[in-house]
Amino acid sequence: MALLFASGSAKPQYPYDMWYGIEGDVTSNDYLLTRIGNLDLHRTCPIQKKLRRLVENADGSVKYYLHQNDSRLKESGATALIDSTDGNVMLEKPKYYFRFEIEGTKWRRAYSEYPLPGFIEMPRLTVSPWYATVDSTTSTAVSGCWLTWNGNDLARDESGFIVLKNNAAQFRGGAGTSDASYDGTYRSQLGMPRTSIPKSTVRTWCKNGTHHGVYRVYNEIAWLQRLEYASLNCQSAYTETLTADGFRQGGLGSGPVVDGGQWNTWAGYRPFMPCGVTSVLGNNTGKVSYVIKGWTGGDKTVQLTSYRGLEAPFEYLWMLADDVLAYNDSATNTGKSTIYLCEDITKFTSHSDAATTIPNGYVAIANIPRNDGYILQLTHSLKGYSFPEKVGGNANTGACDYFWTAIDDSASNTGWWGCLLSAHAGTGTTAGFGCLNTTNRSSHSYASIGFRLCRF
Repeated sequence: MALLFASGSAKPQYPYDMWYGIEGDVTSNDYLLTRIGNLDLHRTCPIQKKLRRLVENADGSVKYYLHQNDSRLKESGATALIDSTDGNVMLEKPKYYFRFEIEGTKWRRAYSEYPLPGFIEMPRLTVSPWYATVDSTTSTAVSGCWLTWNGNDLARDESGFIVLKNNAAQFRGGAGTSDASYDGTYRSQLGMPRTSIPKSTVRTWCKNGTHHGVYRVYNEIAWLQRLEYASLNCQSAYTETLTADGFRQGGLGSGPVVDGGQWNTWAGYRPFMPCGVTSVLGNNTGKVSYVIKGWTGGDKTVQLTSYRGLEAPFEYLWMLADDVLAYNDSATNTGKSTIYLCEDITKFTSHSDAATTIPNGYVAIANIPRNDGYILQLTHSLKGYSFPEKVGGNANTGACDYFWTAIDDSASNTGWWGCLLSAHAGTGTTAGFGCLNTTNRSSHSYASIGFRLCRF
């Protein structure tokens, strides 16, 4: 199923009952998974509960955690400063222990808070809870929120435009300073995610140990969500109601869906929601309504999702991933397409499109399809890495998310390609945690492609 797929046919007998997990079958196209392990842990989700927002010091250490139910407050209840001047706002993915195994056609992912025999440590990682932007005064990538509120409602002026903090002018998203003409209009990019930039440029903005190699932490959070909901369909309808057995059901629903043509008319696919709209949810899963001013046909209300502190987990902006590259070999050579992953942030690179060498630090992780399509099966690895293995499903079959490749468009589309995750708000059911787009070179940039700040 993958280059690093676990081997062995005997089902290990765990000596402790301090783990919970999910089981799937490669012969089944059902997106629903089977809960295994300690079912009480499935009800309490102890690992997922440790996902929490924080404000960090310049060296990445914790300055203070934010309140469980309101990120505008510190854990103590005092007012927090989340506009990045006190430090970047980040989401902590906790340390836990993981085991992957296969038995016949079944695969199993097991999770524990404890170092059980056969489990590997998954270290603490942090990622910006929302898409990042740039401090134009220092050319530094930052994570913050510049919104103001009236109670739990966003503060708006008499025109209905959102009211931002006084320092928001130095944190312009979209295309940056070239979008200054939008200031004071419904298209304003102040306080928005920064887009229209290639990976190499973002790399120069990431300072003090930060980076935008987001795949690994994003993939881990994706599987924590699948573990919690026992489902590969993250876009299943959202419900707060638990099953009769006390388990999560459904999914996270759609993201802030918009019509692509109307989005283009509004502001050329630039971000339409500022960073931190879900601050009022704290670390909880839920949805917040947001009104977009000036939309075709009048103001438009969208629903913004947050999964345990990860705002807009999919279906808002495409997301750059600096730690993964795709390589399409020619049909006359190996005829394979392969994902390469780098765990050393000092070696992240865009690489030459036509290079025949493997970039230093990047390791082959999985072979991926050579045709577009809904993902039917995912690869697995001993470290939990997961990529599309087989297409041919649909929005409600298999892994439910979509995969794009350039090699099926032309046999000449060989060489190295960048990887985009998540998908934007106009892509509909193709979006999701497992979505992967490998149709653009690493130098590609666009108004609907952003990034998240990471540290690990």
